[in-house]
Amino acid sequence: MDIDPPKGVRLALVVDDNAQAAAISTTMLQSQGWTVERAADGFEAIVKVRARLYAAMLLDYSLPGMDGFEVLTWVRRNLAISPEIVVLSAECPNFLKSRFAGLGVRAILSKPVLPADLIAALEAA
Repeated sequence: MDIDPPKGVRLALVVDDNAQAAAISTTMLQSQGWTVERAADGFEAIVKVRARLYAAMLLDYSLPGMDGFEVLTWVRRNLAISPEIVVLSAECPNFLKSRFAGLGVRAILSKPVLPADLIAALEAA
């Protein structure tokens, strides 16, 4: 692992191949005091989570090359400490709930995501 964020910094990774959607998620998080880094695909996300300790990851389901399910499976199998994960997608919520069952997902939110829903998912105990 490279360097951990400074104490008190909430670091999130937004993983989305759609630059506009990533920018919107980033803005929502930053407005709540989060420090945000971005990854454009699953492979880049894995490189980043191997190097840094993130408190949260917003993970798009439909990613090129390696989808969100594959990224999450890799994270759960390979990291001793992993971020809280919120899956974002335009896919059918029931399909996603069954697909991600048992993998410790904090929430599955439909796009477009409302700021209140995203913050509530991350702040839930």
